[in-house]
Amino acid sequence: MKISIIIPVYNAERTIERAIRSIDTKKTHEIICVNDGSTDGSLDVLKSLARERSDINIIDQPNQGAAVARNKGLEAMTGDAFMFLDADDEFLTGRIDFMLKYYQANEDVEIVVGQLAREEHGTWVPIATHESIRREALVNLQSCPEVMQSIGPGAKMFSARFKDLRFDTDVTFCEEHTFIIQAYNQARDIQLIPTLIYGYNTEADSVTASRVARFTDYLVDAEKVRQRVMRKLLLREEREYYSYRMDDLIVSYLIQNYLTEHPQLTSELINQVIEYLREMQETDRSSEAFFRIIEAVEQAGQGWSKALYQPWRSALVQMGVGRPPYYIFKVKVLPKRTKFSSKQRLKRILKR
Repeated sequence: MKISIIIPVYNAERTIERAIRSIDTKKTHEIICVNDGSTDGSLDVLKSLARERSDINIIDQPNQGAAVARNKGLEAMTGDAFMFLDADDEFLTGRIDFMLKYYQANEDVEIVVGQLAREEHGTWVPIATHESIRREALVNLQSCPEVMQSIGPGAKMFSARFKDLRFDTDVTFCEEHTFIIQAYNQARDIQLIPTLIYGYNTEADSVTASRVARFTDYLVDAEKVRQRVMRKLLLREEREYYSYRMDDLIVSYLIQNYLTEHPQLTSELINQVIEYLREMQETDRSSEAFFRIIEAVEQAGQGWSKALYQPWRSALVQMGVGRPPYYIFKVKVLPKRTKFSSKQRLKRILKR
């Protein structure tokens, strides 16, 4: 049994050694490090580590993004199972071989899904939204659409049968969704385990800042990825759950975070959100997520005018969502917006 661990590396000279040294499996393995055109000393660190240990395979390529780097690793892998590790993250001690025991215990298990954790004050804390899958159970996508809560590549062990799947290379936001959904769809059985496997070290504030800075591109990417995934999900329950996962837990917060930093509304932003809502209307969707996006725009946005509100109201009415005339909207939404802004300020204070 051989395990392949694939690491995309970009400007990670300060963290890549820690990531590689966290790979403590006693089983036969290979570490495929795809240097994605780093401009710092990452490649030198990799070469130094490769001189002291024989399990490292370095692939050097021009900068093309994490998706291309992961795909390159999949092309090069020779293992019977594979895992992914980001260059600024780490495996918790002994967890790779712990997952492998579950993987080998049942021949129908083709994916093992463990738990991600963030470090808080020196302690690894599980991701709160993964509570529904923090258990030991044998499932598949049809019986447990909640497995889509874990939609990133981390904390998973995959059968080599999925090595021909690929990450989306034409988007930079949610580029992992199509790969993960296809693997879940094809897997005979998926083993859930409640154990923390993978330490996620990226600061939440830096992730939020990146999403705010690239808001327009990211919302376009989210719509594109959403269309692809919805076409691959076979059951209505699966599509509705993915809508909750994508539209509520990702897109509504993307909009909310952007408007918290840049609250002044523009016609461009309103039109882009309308387009996204129309896309939601074309598929099975979570009604809660649909209205959460509307709430995010109306309560986080500022500078409403009649010229901005009329096309917003008209589009929503066409989608079957009643909105009041402008003067009533102004009277009703302002107190809610003030309360919404106060909640956001309180959250920021509590995070410090």
